[in-house]
Amino acid sequence: MKMSNTIKTGCALGIIGGIVAMIGLVLYLEVDNSAVVTMSVYMLAAVLFFALAGAFSMNSQWSWKVLMFMNFVTLGIIIGGAIADYYNMWWAVVEAVIGILIVIVSVSGETKMWLTEPHAA
Repeated sequence: MKMSNTIKTGCALGIIGGIVAMIGLVLYLEVDNSAVVTMSVYMLAAVLFFALAGAFSMNSQWSWKVLMFMNFVTLGIIIGGAIADYYNMWWAVVEAVIGILIVIVSVSGETKMWLTEPHAA
């Protein structure tokens, strides 16, 4: 099965989400008592987005259920960080929109077939 545009879009959104999370870390980090927690939330979001991008790669080992679980873990980290005031609210909205777009790509039939069938390089 060749890589479709849907799969490429999911991979690109994951990479963009990770980069946006790293930029948010630089823009919104304030050095105070909770700086370590704030850095951890932004970095965790970045790592999860990069992991989601890897789920759409040629050598992905995730099942569709694991992909959906990781999608909702990523969204939960972003929303929870915004509620706990570790994440800037507007930046959390941008990250959540990217996460929701990845969920939309993940529920497509092409993604399910991509994750279950062997791929040709």
